Amino acid sequence: MILSASSDALLRDIIANLRSAFKVKDLGPVHYFLGIDVRRTPSGFVLSQASYARNVLERAGMGNCKPAPTPVDTKAKLSSGDGELISDSTWYRSIAGGLQYLTLTRPDIAYAVQQVCLHMHAPRTSHATLLKRVLRYVKGTTHLGLHLHGTATPTLTAYMDADWAGCPDTCRSTSGFCIFLGDSLVSWSAKRQTIVSRSSTEAENRGVANAVAEST
Repeated sequence: MILSASSDALLRDIIANLRSAFKVKDLGPVHYFLGIDVRRTPSGFVLSQASYARNVLERAGMGNCKPAPTPVDTKAKLSSGDGELISDSTWYRSIAGGLQYLTLTRPDIAYAVQQVCLHMHAPRTSHATLLKRVLRYVKGTTHLGLHLHGTATPTLTAYMDADWAGCPDTCRSTSGFCIFLGDSLVSWSAKRQTIVSRSSTEAENRGVANAVAEST
């Protein structure tokens, strides 16, 4: 459990109240939690999953792979029927799931991982190539993480975008958003919309609705 409070005095009071009801061991300032490294800086915190990312690469058998400059290329989205079925679908699902957890501190791979996870039910060779592209990008960027900055003006700012009928199988749109509290990115998403939008404006409006709901 990680506890935080607006002042040291309040934090000590919370810990004292917990100790009155439970056996509590205070481990001090957080440094590592559930695979996430926490580094304190003068302006805030840096959250990183570098060791976890290297573990995923080793599990995938790509610990020594050549890094890629981007997590995806600019080609059209893959269909669920592109290529032959791969022989080891369990490997695909395991590594894709591992990358999902990595997006906790890596919003830069959120869209790419979302595309990979669309094909977990029946992964094919083209989907495995897409998965390996994400892994190659992670190989060269294990040092990246999420910076949380303190701010005197905690304004909530949201950005959103959507394509239109981008999915080749369902014609559904994909929308994404990122939400900042001050200068800190606190929430993000890349997700295929639940229904088919009849225009690009409708796709954008549904994306806006998702971003507003998350902000609220």
